[in-house]
Amino acid sequence: MAAAAQARRAEAAPRRQEQPERVPAQPALRRAPQARRRAAQRARLTRVFVIFVICLTVLAVGRVSLSFAVVQKTLQTAAVVREERALSAENERLVEKLAQMGSTVRIRHIAETQLGLVDADHVQYLRVTKGARLAKAAQRP
Repeated sequence: MAAAAQARRAEAAPRRQEQPERVPAQPALRRAPQARRRAAQRARLTRVFVIFVICLTVLAVGRVSLSFAVVQKTLQTAAVVREERALSAENERLVEKLAQMGSTVRIRHIAETQLGLVDADHVQYLRVTKGARLAKAAQRP
């Protein structure tokens, strides 16, 4: 009976498919170095691409900052030009005023009206001789 029970169990159990004998795997000599080369090439290309993107970014930032600096200098130059024009106009106005203030007609008018000066009717010249006494010159009115 024991033998019959074992036979039934063996029949009832699912049958395993017979597997062929395993052959030990041989290393693929060519594939591994090619894969390494491809991985190294990808890494190199990635590095080159990253460096290119960084350089491009640096150039773009430099270009923007240069444009900003040019705009700032243009605004400063415009402000200096406006100030120079204002100073030139002020200088011209002051030159005209100086010409008016220094005119002989105006000076004569101020001397006569405000200071009470009059033209000399009689001009008297004094001669100083050598050895003249200072006392005589001091007594003259």
